[in-house]
Amino acid sequence: HGTLSPIKDSTAEKSFANHLRKTLTTEEIKALFARYSEGLSVYDFTMRRVIWKALAKKVGNGLQIGTGVKFKHLETFTFGNDVFIGDSVHLQGRYDGEAYFEDGCWIGPQSFIDARCIKISRKVGLGPGVKILGSIHTGLPVEKPVIETDLHIKKVIIGHGADIGTGAIILPGVRVGKNAIIGAGALVNNDVKPYDVVAGVPAKTLRKR
Repeated sequence: HGTLSPIKDSTAEKSFANHLRKTLTTEEIKALFARYSEGLSVYDFTMRRVIWKALAKKVGNGLQIGTGVKFKHLETFTFGNDVFIGDSVHLQGRYDGEAYFEDGCWIGPQSFIDARCIKISRKVGLGPGVKILGSIHTGLPVEKPVIETDLHIKKVIIGHGADIGTGAIILPGVRVGKNAIIGAGALVNNDVKPYDVVAGVPAKTLRKR
């Protein structure tokens, strides 16, 4: 993925996306996506991209969307060029959120991203099954069930060129520096400096790249 030449979408795709946006409701466009969400043909992949262009805030060229992808509040998402979304990825947006996936990102299959306030920078790779969380309940007052307490949104930033290993978990408010490496299965609860290699539960710095 990282070495492929950039892909430029046809003007017909943009025109079709604009047509869908003007003639259908959001719910109707989502229903249309369901018709193509599991297909493996070139036409299915193209239709998924066109539909996301109709729903998202902005979509660059070359977006690839795998099968079985789920999303909420795609209208808050901005995708750069040549972004890859793997099979069965779940993107959990929020009505008042903002999510940025910059050029060349690779989101591995079965990843879950709490995208209520997130920035995934250029050329970031997320391995299969990565989980990025972006909110916590305050837990106050203690007399209430935790799920009834206020939700605190905490922005997550993954820096340019970072690589997040298979099954890693990034907790709310964490910032991963550019070109850092997060080991498989790591639990990242603190910021990671640029070029650091971290692993473990909780994640600890092993060395510099």
